[in-house]
Amino acid sequence: MRHLHLVPDEPEHDPEPHEVTATPDWPPVAIPGRPSWWRHYENGRQADLPHNNRTATAGEEATHRA
Repeated sequence: MRHLHLVPDEPEHDPEPHEVTATPDWPPVAIPGRPSWWRHYENGRQADLPHNNRTATAGEEATHRA
């Protein structure tokens, strides 16, 4: 007797998080694998910040990526 399969098979390993890119005129993007951090587009660069506000507060540390 065959059983009905409702759930697809689990992958052998967890998929790798993919790189996300923030763009001008769009809200910040949540960073996969890094809870509570958001990628922003600021002054033509990507900036990872611990909030999803569109503008960073003065003096807040950010990790910039080219």
